[in-house]
Amino acid sequence: MLDALLRQNPLFRQMPAATLDALASSISRRHIATGETLFREGDVGVECFVILTGDLEIYTYINGEEQRLDVYHPGQIIGEMALLDQSPRSATVRALADVDLIVLGEDAFKTLLRSNPELALEMLRSGTTRLRNTNQRMITNLERKNAELLSAYEQLQAAQAELIRLNRLEEELAVARRIQASFLPRHLPQPEGWQMAAYSRGAQAVGGDFFDCIELPDGRLGLVVADACGKGITAALFVVLTRSLLRAASQAPWIFQGRTGLDAESVLTGALWLVNDYICREHGESSMFVTLFYAVLDPRTGALAYVNAGHNPPLLVAPGAASIVETGEGTLPVGIMPVQRYEVLRGHIGAGERLVAFSDGITEAMNGAGDLFGDERLHLALHEDAQLGSSHLVDAIIARVDTYVGDAPQSDDITLLIVTRA
Repeated sequence: MLDALLRQNPLFRQMPAATLDALASSISRRHIATGETLFREGDVGVECFVILTGDLEIYTYINGEEQRLDVYHPGQIIGEMALLDQSPRSATVRALADVDLIVLGEDAFKTLLRSNPELALEMLRSGTTRLRNTNQRMITNLERKNAELLSAYEQLQAAQAELIRLNRLEEELAVARRIQASFLPRHLPQPEGWQMAAYSRGAQAVGGDFFDCIELPDGRLGLVVADACGKGITAALFVVLTRSLLRAASQAPWIFQGRTGLDAESVLTGALWLVNDYICREHGESSMFVTLFYAVLDPRTGALAYVNAGHNPPLLVAPGAASIVETGEGTLPVGIMPVQRYEVLRGHIGAGERLVAFSDGITEAMNGAGDLFGDERLHLALHEDAQLGSSHLVDAIIARVDTYVGDAPQSDDITLLIVTRA
């Protein structure tokens, strides 16, 4: 049976009949099913195979990826390299379809080579071709991997450069944050019979809100709450500019001119005119503006003169929050019109009453659903916590806002100033 199969195969046709009969008695047949492995890379090789029917796939792994090396068909011999160089199998072989094989041991393989010199030459050619193809695949794969590594390295370098830039920017913003915080009053004046407290927190690294308390002649105090349009660095720069100009302009009459008797209206209108004129003249192209509430308080009498330049109207709260009344709205924000008249309004803070000034970051704080904290919740807080002094009331209101917002990001800068008369 086997000798008949061998005579039909071109590999054995040149073999003498006696040799072929002897060979047939020393070989065997094997069948492997589709997907089954004939041998694996690294196995010890003591036999080779002649394919009678079916196809065999040869593959290996390069950098963890399966790479097909070749496909063998009926009539070809496979696995002979392990017999030639006495080395482990150099690749893995599996059936692409059901395969019938003739199994040749080492002695049978030598007999075949002696009887068919052309077969030995063909094996050498085939092995050389496979080696070249494998080398080329490996070179191509290495080139691709090198290109990927180079690209990854360049991306890593860019990411490292960006990280360094971001760290440097964060350091600069931290410095800017500390400098901006230093512009806010470290301690608010506490005239006898009065309590003053304030809080400000930016939505970003630096904020566009500020509060101030400017000490004026005769014990009067300039109370300021302001909000520059926008957020971030641009708004923060305008905050610094506005605060510095406002403070300098408010104190200039007696520092530079030796005058000490300016009335509240002159202080307010003169300072605001200077700030507005400078911003419109020097920075009009930036389209930046600042909403601002500026009041002059006489602690001896409770008299209050103020200008509201487009800001949220502060609240005058009666004792026990029996009533909560908005102050007047006033005029346009600072920095919009070069020639702007500022109307001075007047009020009074009586015994047990308080002034509550704030930025829209309080009432427009949003929760995760996009709902605003709103005026009603602020009024409710003033009513329910009416027994608290200024400092504790500021803390309580900020805590209510934070609780309402929850995990939602802070949408705007928050500033709150509370002045209470005992």
